[in-house]
Amino acid sequence: MTASRALLYCAVNGIANNTNGIGRQTKTLLGVLDQHHTEVTARTGAFVPYLAVPDPGPATWGYDPADLAHARRIVERLGGRVIPLPWDTTEPLWRPETWRTLSAGAARAAAGLADEVVVIGVDTPFAGLAHHADAHDHVDMLLALFSTAKITERPHPDPGRLAWEQEAIAAANRSRRGWVADIGTFLTTHLSTDYGLDPTRLRPWPSGLHLASADLTPATAAEAEHLVRAYGIPVHRPVVAAVGRTDHTKGLDLLIEAFAPLRDQAHLAMIAVPTDDDRAELLTRYRRQCAELELDATIVSRYDRALPRALAALPATRAIAVPSRGETLANIVFETALWARHNGAVVLAPAIDGFPEQITDGYNGLLYDPTAPGALTAGLRRALALAPEQRAALRAAAHRKVTAERDAAAHFGALLAGFWQPSPEPVTTLIDHPDTDARPPRSQAPTSTHHPLEAAP
Repeated sequence: MTASRALLYCAVNGIANNTNGIGRQTKTLLGVLDQHHTEVTARTGAFVPYLAVPDPGPATWGYDPADLAHARRIVERLGGRVIPLPWDTTEPLWRPETWRTLSAGAARAAAGLADEVVVIGVDTPFAGLAHHADAHDHVDMLLALFSTAKITERPHPDPGRLAWEQEAIAAANRSRRGWVADIGTFLTTHLSTDYGLDPTRLRPWPSGLHLASADLTPATAAEAEHLVRAYGIPVHRPVVAAVGRTDHTKGLDLLIEAFAPLRDQAHLAMIAVPTDDDRAELLTRYRRQCAELELDATIVSRYDRALPRALAALPATRAIAVPSRGETLANIVFETALWARHNGAVVLAPAIDGFPEQITDGYNGLLYDPTAPGALTAGLRRALALAPEQRAALRAAAHRKVTAERDAAAHFGALLAGFWQPSPEPVTTLIDHPDTDARPPRSQAPTSTHHPLEAAP
């Protein structure tokens, strides 16, 4: 009799909400399950997908019942279900005590799902699955860390989160059935060097996109101009755009400062979506900073995925700037490559962390040295000075690279086949296959309020 198989995908974002890049990763998986389940199972054999999520409700940042219904529809059609994990919703989600509760709950849920189970724990809150990895011989647990405190909380990472991550990697190293996803060269090297990850615990899983997704198709020039005008963004002068949440790591303040010498040459269109904590105050600082520097700028605090799609494809947009202080890999880099296929932006990013995996300077985008004074301003000047044929060549190369390397359906099928149809040869680490921890903002966010620098939609 054929053994039954199940996948349990555990995530705090993207099932009942969609507030950052981890949420986008989950939406990508849902798209793959929805449209490519048959071709994936042709490689892996039949399996039933399940989702585990912290008990969703008003305590969930950006909670959207429609997101939850969407996730349920997809997995229930395939025989699975969404499994709510109990937690103390009166306490903050982002703390190790909550993560212990969630990880233990997910481990218990996995045990009874099938004869063979693969559990994927997405990002820091589910890193505690490593402590439960050897509890059941029929369950394999994969930690899919998309970033660490040492990357996103430089130079002073939170001690509690740091200890949690270090304990998780140590547990995976000791485990027989605990694994760590090889997301990208930079992150894997970082985990090995800074956290002591044993490379034999790696399972290749390059970050990808659901390439067939409708929201990754490029907007036409007319569509882009129509939407962008609705936000008061000019369409007949050069535009520099940026997308991020109100987080010091995202470096939007750096972009505003660097843009000042170019105030007469271009318009700054910035989507800055407030978080659900005290970091939301950064939005006021960004607006004040723009006003003090007398920038020609539009700041939009409501996230609608259609707007970055339109900005990327807008013929007037010269660059999507990603001024992050720390990033494993940025979703917006991959997405812009698809959105700007025919018109619009090239990506400008710092030559740190995972960005050099995504961008080869002068080939499929632009990089700058963030340690050099004035380098971001110089990078913006460089982007604005590109001739149309140069921008077109960069965009074409970016599109080729993403479509060749970022097929999430193929990556997902290969991952599961590695567990359920293992090769007789040892699994080796893939080289040069970036991921994404950039955290584009949420789909459901506070509505923008009118501001002199922000045209009402």
